[in-house]
Amino acid sequence: MRRVALTNCMGMPMSDHPNSLPPTLMALTHAREVAYWIVLLLGWLWLGEQGMHLGWSWASGVLAVALWWSVRLFCRGSAWALGCAPWVMGLLGLFTALGAFGLKSQIAQPWAHGTLLCLAVVWGLWIALIETRSQVSTFQLGPLAWHPVLAAGLLALGLLWPAEELLTHLMVLFLLALCVGVLYAHEHLAASGTTACRGQRAGLETLLAPSAMGLMMGTLWLGNAWCASLSWSNEQMVGAHLALMAGLPTLTALLTHGAKSWQASPTAQTCVSLSLIVVGALMLLGNSAFHGVLAMLLPSLAWAVHCSRQRIPLGPAHRRSPWLTRSFALLLGPVLLVWVGAASPTQGPWAMQSALALMGVLAAGQLVFLGWRKQGLHLAFSAT
Repeated sequence: MRRVALTNCMGMPMSDHPNSLPPTLMALTHAREVAYWIVLLLGWLWLGEQGMHLGWSWASGVLAVALWWSVRLFCRGSAWALGCAPWVMGLLGLFTALGAFGLKSQIAQPWAHGTLLCLAVVWGLWIALIETRSQVSTFQLGPLAWHPVLAAGLLALGLLWPAEELLTHLMVLFLLALCVGVLYAHEHLAASGTTACRGQRAGLETLLAPSAMGLMMGTLWLGNAWCASLSWSNEQMVGAHLALMAGLPTLTALLTHGAKSWQASPTAQTCVSLSLIVVGALMLLGNSAFHGVLAMLLPSLAWAVHCSRQRIPLGPAHRRSPWLTRSFALLLGPVLLVWVGAASPTQGPWAMQSALALMGVLAAGQLVFLGWRKQGLHLAFSAT
């Protein structure tokens, strides 16, 4: 196993900076970030679409997405993900591409559901390795985080532009194969300097925004999802979700970094993210399309603020247990997604609305807790 060095909570060594990398590795690092976003976005979009095509009667086909999400959360940051050899990442990527290739010919077979679930597990392991072994953050590679936008543009060309389903499938396979090559090449070239994040253990306040965004992406293919009430076509809904997950973080980071006179603290950015989740939940009280769009937009904007926020390493006294963090993440993410999928056939949009309302209540509670903790620290400091 390689030696693990202490890094900051962005996954980058404390003493290094992206611009200090050799030019070849720097170019490959940019390509790697684009490949990562492609793999991530495809996991949300393609697995859910295949579940819909298979026509599952239980959980409305979101089970594959929830399983992929669960494996990703459970294995990310684990000792196995930190210590495995570079060829493991390449092999998992190859199995993912081969599984996506073989699934198309098995749609009509009785074992197609099992094949999709196995593919979701392998895909989840692959992206867990990618995220665990990342040495830099997309939002630290330069003043403009263009990587998710480029990834979303490539996916839009592959998923929305082709008129034939077979051509779309071939484009997905091509993008997956390209990502396998780029990710393995970067892993092989940077293997000697692999480090791992040993900093912050995420608290509930930093889990809510990713969970809310995951619910948005995971319920895209629910036939009676609340966003389907806008009478959008599948292409329009996919394009909107791509813009929300890939475009908003880039835009938020650009505005934040561009405002030199306004530099919010990490705590303030966390409070802004939580406030957006709360207001988004309140929008569910309205019945108009405008309220529905805001209920979708505001939690997504909370995710964007979460992505582009400043990170600070926490001291040992404030770190959470990794098992506690994973448990919260699994409950608020995949488990809640499965519940929404199972309840949607009978409850309709109310299932998703109640899940977002739960997020809003938890976010409001966290805002109260953060305010109480800040006031307590201020009083303690004043008394010394």
